[in-house]
Parts: sequence; structure tokens; C-alpha cells
Amino acid sequence: MFRWMPVSRSVTTGVPIRSRRYIRQSGRTGKIQKDMNVFERMSMPTGIPLWKIRREVRRLAGQVLGLPAKIADTPRRLREPARRAAHDRNFERVTRLTAGNVPLKGRIAILLIYQPAGVAVSTLMTCRWLVAEGYSPFLVSNTPLGDAGRKQLQTECWRLLERQNFGYDFGGYRDAILALGRLQLAPERLIVMNDSVWMPMSPDLMTRLETLAEKADIVGLLRDEKVRHDTAGGHPSERFHLESYFYLITKTALEHPAFQEFWETYQMTDFKPDTIKHGEIGFSRRMTKAGLRLEALTRRSMFLEHLATQDDAFLIKTLRYAAYADRDLEKAAARLAQRDPSETGWRAAAVDHIRRAVNRKRFNATFPYANDRIFGTIFMKKSAEPIFCAMRQGYLRALSDGELAAPPDAVLDEIRSITAARK
Repeated sequence: MFRWMPVSRSVTTGVPIRSRRYIRQSGRTGKIQKDMNVFERMSMPTGIPLWKIRREVRRLAGQVLGLPAKIADTPRRLREPARRAAHDRNFERVTRLTAGNVPLKGRIAILLIYQPAGVAVSTLMTCRWLVAEGYSPFLVSNTPLGDAGRKQLQTECWRLLERQNFGYDFGGYRDAILALGRLQLAPERLIVMNDSVWMPMSPDLMTRLETLAEKADIVGLLRDEKVRHDTAGGHPSERFHLESYFYLITKTALEHPAFQEFWETYQMTDFKPDTIKHGEIGFSRRMTKAGLRLEALTRRSMFLEHLATQDDAFLIKTLRYAAYADRDLEKAAARLAQRDPSETGWRAAAVDHIRRAVNRKRFNATFPYANDRIFGTIFMKKSAEPIFCAMRQGYLRALSDGELAAPPDAVLDEIRSITAARK
């Protein structure tokens, strides 16, 4: 339950400061000024951080501004059930399946790609890594390929499926998994992944995944642990999901009725919020509810536990190479940088700042140096979101300073290229 208290004039009331100033300076006193005084004396719940209120206001404004487009999109969404049925009915006609040069083995890796500008060199590297680890790559392209791209990929895979970009990554995952069922294939291991991340970035990745799979049924790279946000910087909740750019699925999970039912009944959609809710989040929730064990190589709680054991020199470097997409966190970091690390209270303030930051944004994105030293940089997001752009810049600074080991050349070249293009 919230406690209520009056709001200070220095706290945002929801009306921009310039708007309040304009009303006062316009000479329009009377009812308008009276209403403003009443408005500023309104109460608001304590315990909710101001940044979250601002975020929710921006989100609500975005929803309002996006309402006309959403309404205009309604007919297309209403046609999706018929589109799904037509897609399945005419599957062989609306998709293209090509045999590759890699032989079929007992382990299969579904790799979904979306590369309309041409096949990335790092994609070929990922395929070769999968083959070297004993997997037969089943590539799924969510865009048609040219002859050159198709030939490139054929040499690196067992099968290549080209399809329309219907349903984002989970649409492609679904088609590939159901295709394996139609072929009556039952691999002992199945990897499901997409090209939204660069990987592998460390040579021991598969060994670590297999070790974790000895005590789990589905293994991911990162476990997204949900946070209850408050003015104390947030507290963890029990809700979580595995991020959907990578799953290693054991035979126990593959043969479980819940796994099979999920993909047989999954309703792919081009409405992204539903794909996230019913796909990425829904998959983890339903597998957990069915009693399957889900684990990941990295998660925020482990990051904070390891961080607390590090010395001050480690914390200094963690902050030096930090990445922020929120102005208040950036300002807080600047204030910390002004302080002498030897002074009383600095360490506690630094640890608390890091905790608050990772409760709001991904720990591996916000603190790439610490993530590398604690877990190793096993993958990296390609996203154009501000936090991930800042992450790549911080990572490259640490790499340039000799603080981190370099990833494979193909990956490093692409990281540098995309970072330079988005500055």
C-alpha cells in the first residue's frame, strides 16, 4: 500500500516547467492560476521513482500518439488468423527449402537470420562454430536470399529455409521446429538461436553450456530477472524468462508434451508486443510451469553477488567503461567520478549506484567491463537501442586500453563498423 505525501514544487507534477512559467507570465491569473496552485498541491504516491513516472508518461504519450496507426493496423491484425492458416496450408509453396552440404547429425541448431543487405561474415563464423561443436545448422532466413547468399550459406548448413518475415524470430523458430517434426527427426540436442547477437565471443562457450545442461532442461545465455521498481533502486521479483536469442534444449525438454504443445499451438503474429508476451516470455513461463528446469549462464543476481567481492580497483574500472542511456544515472556516475575512491562511503555509494543501474537496464550492457571480468563476454547484442550502442562504445574503449581480450576478427570488425556508423 502506498503512503501519500504532498509534492514539493521542485518535483515534476506532470506539467512541463516552461508551461507553468508561461501561464504565470502571461498575466492570466484568476481561475487558471488558481487551478495551477491546486494542481501543484496534489499528492502522489511515495515509493515510485521519478524516472519511472517519467518513463510511464512518455510511454502513455507514445501510445496515444500511436493510436491512429494502431487503429489503422486493426484490419491487418484481424486477418492474421486467416494468414496463419494460409501460411501453414501453402507452406511448401510460400517457403523455399534448400539442402546444404553439412551432413545430418544427432544434434541440430536452428539459426534464424534476417540479413536483407547480404550475409554477414560473422554468420558464416557462427555456422562453422556450430559444426565444429557437433551440430548440423538448420538456417532459417526471414527474408528471401539472392543466389550468391544462398550459395554461401549452403556450404555451411544442413538445411536452409527461406520464408517471409511473418511472426519475427518466433515465427521462424516455429516453422523450423514443426518442420523437424514433419521429418520425424528427434535430435538429442537442439539449439534455437537468432542473429541478433554476435556469438561465440569466447572459445569455451559450448563447454559451459553443456556443463549447465547437466542440471537443466533448457539453457540460455541470459536470464532476465524482473524488478519491482521503487525509490530505493528496485528489488528483485520471482518472475523471469530466458532471453530468446539463444536456447540449448535437451532431449528431456524436446520430448516433453508442454514443449511440443507450445510450438503446435503458438500463434505467430506481426504485432511485436504479442510476440514478446506470448513468445519470449510465454515460452519460459509455460516451460517452467510444466516443471522443466530453466537456467542461464548469466543473470543480474549473480553479477551483483560477484561484484560485491571485488576490490575498489575493479569498481573504478567498472564505472570507467560504463554505458548509460538514462540521464539521471549518467549524472550520478559523474558525481561518483568527482569523489576520491579512498574517502569513507565511496565504495558503498559505487556498489549502490551499480545496483540501481542494473535494476533498470541490462547488467551486461551497462557495465561491459565488469560483465567480461565476471562472466566473460560470451555474446554481444547488435541492437540499435541507445543502451546497446553505448555498451559497444564502452566495450571498445576497454578493449583499446588493453583491459579485455579481443573477440574473433570477424566479430570485432563488425562491432567497430556498426559502432562507427551509429555515432
